[in-house]
Amino acid sequence: MNEKIKAELISSCINNTPESFLSFLMSADVQTEAPNKMDFYHFFKGMLNEAHIRAKGKLTLKIEESTDDTDKVVLDYSFYDNIHKHSLLLIKVKENNNQILLDVMPF
Repeated sequence: MNEKIKAELISSCINNTPESFLSFLMSADVQTEAPNKMDFYHFFKGMLNEAHIRAKGKLTLKIEESTDDTDKVVLDYSFYDNIHKHSLLLIKVKENNNQILLDVMPF
């Protein structure tokens, strides 16, 4: 299930379709750093929309080991466009057993 959740997260970010990820977000397999999942969703949707407004060309994903966490199971899903040096959207993804913990980083 985790692979399906991550695939839909990536697809929704690249295609700017946050609503397609909502049912996955609401599953028991997904946790967020936000106080509740709807708070996470609204922040995620706003950050995603802003990333697409600022992007020059299509967003592409680069998965990197997190640099601000000593826990090696945390990955940064960094979404870049064709021009900007820094990612336009960064989602921290931590997998633990059958759970995924998500956090959208503000810029």
